[in-house]
Amino acid sequence: MACRSASQPLAIALLGCVLAGCVGHGERGSYGLPNSGLLRGGEALRVRGTGFMLARPTDPTRFGNATLLGALERAFASVERRFPGTPPMRVGDLSYRSGGKHVRHGSHRSGRDADVIFHAVDAAGVPVQGSGFLAYDRFGVARAPSSPDAPAHTAQPVVLDVARNWHFVRTLLLDEASLTQWIFCSSGVKAQLLAYAAEHEPEAEAIMRAATVLHQPSEGRPHDDHFHIRVLCTAAERAAGCTEYGPVWPWLRDRVESVGPGDPEPLDDRTLVRLLLEDLPNAPAEPVALR
Repeated sequence: MACRSASQPLAIALLGCVLAGCVGHGERGSYGLPNSGLLRGGEALRVRGTGFMLARPTDPTRFGNATLLGALERAFASVERRFPGTPPMRVGDLSYRSGGKHVRHGSHRSGRDADVIFHAVDAAGVPVQGSGFLAYDRFGVARAPSSPDAPAHTAQPVVLDVARNWHFVRTLLLDEASLTQWIFCSSGVKAQLLAYAAEHEPEAEAIMRAATVLHQPSEGRPHDDHFHIRVLCTAAERAAGCTEYGPVWPWLRDRVESVGPGDPEPLDDRTLVRLLLEDLPNAPAEPVALR
């Protein structure tokens, strides 16, 4: 399909090519930044699987790249194996099929973000089914209304299930194929998880990684009612235009910064423009200088 007419400005043509999918034929995955990117060939998270279910089964924002979906499904299944009979973890927003602007988020645009509702128990320690987005205080306690119209004073206490939530976190962080860059949550939730880990976690590396990756965002909501997981670009995605904010942690650096035998070589700006222009009719023989 032609992406540009003879009179169309080049900048508009390049944007059109990205949106129309004529960049990187056969490429799948994340493109651009989490808050200004796209998703090519996005994969849908299943409505229900081992250890999880979608919180909004009919919502269209259930797509991500293969790295994110694989990491989530392995972590959910690991919690189920460790704690048989655990209520499924409920998954909120990912991205639209092709990414782009999200109706509820400034990020979630390039298929590398997912919201996951915490595991919880009631006052008797019994796992709670479908607790929803409840805000937990620094002691790990929230209040769950008995019904949408119930008075506030009738709300029942719900407690953060630190054992199951910690297992979910440690699985993501020790699974290097997950490429987990951040797990956003409130400082109170982080403190609860690390206190539990200090007593029960046999792998010091898991605690060190969690102390680094668990993070309350400096702007926006504190994430006291859910985890927000973000994964890094793979080496192949990065070569094709995926970018990210923030650090690449030492335990992931070799995987995401080296390009394997089957991956494309990173493209400099001049080469990228040349390849884009090859898809355009009546394109100039030499690429336009970038400023």
